[in-house]
Amino acid sequence: MEFWKSQENLLYYQWIARALVMFFWLILMTKITGQRQIGRLTLLDFIISITIGSITAGSLNNSRSNLISVMLTIATLTAVDVLLNYISLKNAKIRRIFHGEPIILIKNGKLLEDTMRKAKMNVDDLLMELRLKKLPDLADTEFAVLEPNGKISVIPKSQARAVKPKDLNISTKYEGYPIMLIEDGNVLEDNLKENNLDKEWLYKELKRHGLDNEQNVLAAMLDTQGRFFVSRN
Repeated sequence: MEFWKSQENLLYYQWIARALVMFFWLILMTKITGQRQIGRLTLLDFIISITIGSITAGSLNNSRSNLISVMLTIATLTAVDVLLNYISLKNAKIRRIFHGEPIILIKNGKLLEDTMRKAKMNVDDLLMELRLKKLPDLADTEFAVLEPNGKISVIPKSQARAVKPKDLNISTKYEGYPIMLIEDGNVLEDNLKENNLDKEWLYKELKRHGLDNEQNVLAAMLDTQGRFFVSRN
């Protein structure tokens, strides 16, 4: 069952073995490159991803490809991605080359034709992006910036921004981040320990909500105000 070697033909279970090996290899390589949002891939990430995808596809539909060589090629590209991303963190010039730089499309409410042409952005598309950001009037826009990830950031003028509590001198309580204590019927003991809680306290809270155990709990969390929230299966 030497499915990783170059062969004239492969049996069905050898194709399956190749697919599984490549699947888990890609997951490992993705973990090594670091966590990113799919919609926030930089130019470098996009090129590496497309290249790795093409190489992987070729190895999974060609029995003559040597799987070890393919895995080594993917590992090399992953190492290049990690190295260049690390260098980019330290060097702004390298970062601009491989990750791109923001392009200002609107400044002080005025369209910048030259930069729009550079970004290959037409007026209709830009106005659509403004409408999606709830700024249908160009006069209400202070800045619009095309970010390196391809998304457009919009900064409205001060008079067009939504009123915030601090604008009205209203004090607010700290909200923070709620702590997940039970997820899909499983008690997250690490989260309990980090917040100086134990299972005895947790089960008392569950009983207060008419639950005998965690098995029927889809999610249970505690907010920074000490309020306990439970969602049942």
